[in-house]
Amino acid sequence: MSWNKILLPFLETCPDTVEIGNLGWEVYRREKEPAGFAMFHATILNEQAMPEQRVVYLSPVASSLCQNIAAKYSLEPCKAPARDEPHMAFVFGDPKMMGQLRDSVDTDALVAT
Repeated sequence: MSWNKILLPFLETCPDTVEIGNLGWEVYRREKEPAGFAMFHATILNEQAMPEQRVVYLSPVASSLCQNIAAKYSLEPCKAPARDEPHMAFVFGDPKMMGQLRDSVDTDALVAT
């Protein structure tokens, strides 16, 4: 199981973001609030530091349980999100998953020597 992300165009009010949240919430409640289930949002900025895309992150548990989301949206395997991503927000789920976030997106550029 891995983290997954969904990339969406950045809109102030994005119906897809709302739908994904509602679909995830249905699964979370139906499955009795499973440990390890979490959803996060972040933003990808363009070169002018303006929001360009919204990112919806699903934890590994959420990714495996939310077949209703996978049926409608393209899930892309990814690393755990980083705490310092622009507009990073915990949406809902197991609050302990906040401890699973990477420290920084800057660590992506580090190469082992």
